[in-house]
Amino acid sequence: MTVDIVFSISGHSIPRDHGFMLWRELRMCLPWLDAEAHAGIHTIRGVPATDDMLLLTHRANLVLRLPETRLTDALGLSGRQFDLDGHMLKIGSARQRPLQAFATLYSNLVCTGNDDELDFLDDIAAQLALINVECKFMCGKQRALRADQAVIHGYSLMLHGLGAEQSVLLQQTGVGNHRKLGCGILVPHKSIAAVAA
Repeated sequence: MTVDIVFSISGHSIPRDHGFMLWRELRMCLPWLDAEAHAGIHTIRGVPATDDMLLLTHRANLVLRLPETRLTDALGLSGRQFDLDGHMLKIGSARQRPLQAFATLYSNLVCTGNDDELDFLDDIAAQLALINVECKFMCGKQRALRADQAVIHGYSLMLHGLGAEQSVLLQQTGVGNHRKLGCGILVPHKSIAAVAA
């Protein structure tokens, strides 16, 4: 069983493109993280301050998608402090959040290794076929993520018309690559409008 573990966080601001920095800090605290194939690190949500920075509100959280067997290990993050390019982030208490079945799922950035939109869609279709999931899907804007010296390209993605079991399965496995950097982690959404945002 896979669940989300949600940590409260405190801090003033963090880089908008923080996926690589956050993964680097987390793997020092959780050395087993990379070995968990379907583990994911959600991107932290904040209020855009500039093109490069996000302001953290009291509603900001650090969310890890992990097997239930790793929850106790992950609780050791509480009380830790991360340095994200000079911006300090303190990790607070945690709560467990089960995955819920929604007919529509969304990811802000999915990367398959193909920058071309048609090739990207072919990659998604192939991955869905591999796990016997049938649904409709569409990609939105092309996006990019900086990871150390590299730039990873992908698209936002919406999947809809999912049955309950398929929805939970996709949230457990994710789509595409780089889930430790926040990519391909699917979250429930109430409409298909977000893909165009």
